[in-house]
Amino acid sequence: METPPDGPAAGYGSFHQQYWLDGRIVAVGVVDILPTCVSSVYLYYHPDFASLSLGSYSALREVAFTRQLQKQSPKLCFYYLGFYIHSCNKMRYKGQYQPSDLLCPETYVFVPIECCIPSLEQTHYARFNQDPDAGDTHVLKDLGRALVLYRRTVMPYAAYARKRKCSNDEMEVAQYAGLVGQVCAERILLYRA
Repeated sequence: METPPDGPAAGYGSFHQQYWLDGRIVAVGVVDILPTCVSSVYLYYHPDFASLSLGSYSALREVAFTRQLQKQSPKLCFYYLGFYIHSCNKMRYKGQYQPSDLLCPETYVFVPIECCIPSLEQTHYARFNQDPDAGDTHVLKDLGRALVLYRRTVMPYAAYARKRKCSNDEMEVAQYAGLVGQVCAERILLYRA
C-alpha cells in the first residue's frame, strides 16, 4: 500500500469492501484505489441474496465512495466498473449506468457505450473509435529514446546501440518498447547484460 501526501487517507492499493445484512456477510467487493480512480475489480455474494441485485447496489456504493475519496484527493475523480464483456449477461448491468464509456482497444480513447453496443452485437472484438486515421497516441515513435540500464549506467537505447555495435538485440528491444509504448519506454529501465 502506498500513501502519498496528496492521496486518500487509506492510501492506494487493493481493498475489500464488506456488505452485511442482519449480522451476516452477504457480499465482498474488491476495489483498487488508484491516483485518479476507484476501479471495481470483483464482487462475490452469497447466492441466497441474488435477488437483491448486489452488483448494482455495490456499484452505487462505490460511486459514493469515489466521491468521498475525491474530497480528500481531488485528482481521484473517476470510477471504473472494470472489464465489460458484452456476451456475459452478468456484466450487462455495467452498461446501464450513464454516462458510461468503453476504452477503445486500439486507440485507447474512451467512447460512449451506446456507440459501442452495435459493434459488440456483431462481433466479440471491435474497434470503438470510428476515426479510421486515429491511432494510439503513445505508440513507439523513437526507439533511440527508450531507456536502457547497461553496466550500471542509464542511457538511451541510441547510446547503448553505439556502444554495442555488434549487439543483435534491436528487434527484442523494439518489441519491448512497442509493447510498453513511448511514454513508458522513456521511464522504465530495460536491463541489458
